[in-house]
Amino acid sequence: MIENFIAYRNYNGFADIAPLNVKREWMDDTVNSHAYKCFPVSLANGLGWGIFFPEDITFIWDGITDTTSDHVKILAGEKYVHAQRGNATISFNTGLIFKTPDDYTLLTMPVPNQHIAGVSPFTTLMSTSFYNSDLPCAWRITEANKEITIKAGTPVIAVLPISLTNLQNTELHMKHRNDIPISYSQDYIGYHEVIGQINQSGKWSDFYRDAVNHEGKTVGEHEVKLIRLKVMEG
Repeated sequence: MIENFIAYRNYNGFADIAPLNVKREWMDDTVNSHAYKCFPVSLANGLGWGIFFPEDITFIWDGITDTTSDHVKILAGEKYVHAQRGNATISFNTGLIFKTPDDYTLLTMPVPNQHIAGVSPFTTLMSTSFYNSDLPCAWRITEANKEITIKAGTPVIAVLPISLTNLQNTELHMKHRNDIPISYSQDYIGYHEVIGQINQSGKWSDFYRDAVNHEGKTVGEHEVKLIRLKVMEG
């Protein structure tokens, strides 16, 4: 758990923040909500806090990219967004100031596995141990002459404090498959044969979710099976 992770509301009526929900509309639309069976995707859906607005925001871009704001027209939710940076971008007035410990940086990133046609959220790293202004976040508009609406309550960006200090100089060691410990590799062929049969039948194995092999034997354990984040007022 990270201590002293704080968000200040700089204005009333701008963005709010909450732990990300596991639910996604496109996953709901899959047959029998089948997409939620994918444990790596479902787990990642909760990775961070989502910043969202209380009203719909609608805008349209005319397809011209330059440094002026003339080419993006805001049709609804004007107090929450602006196009002053130009270059086919829309920027959000978050009204949120974040504070992290000295050895943490705030990662802002696209909401995991959320897909909105016509836009691409920027990924940034902000040194919020000393940065004392509203958190900037923006989207690049990728589809011209199309009205794009962000429904009220839809997170526009995810935030997550990470330690770049701990990540710095991490080495990835590349080795040959023959070097894999036998406990990892001994059931490889049998496992994938069974997985293939289950997938072809339209079912889901849950082997990975339960950390077992195709014989039901435990092969390890997940670090966590559900990401629990909170927002505490005051």
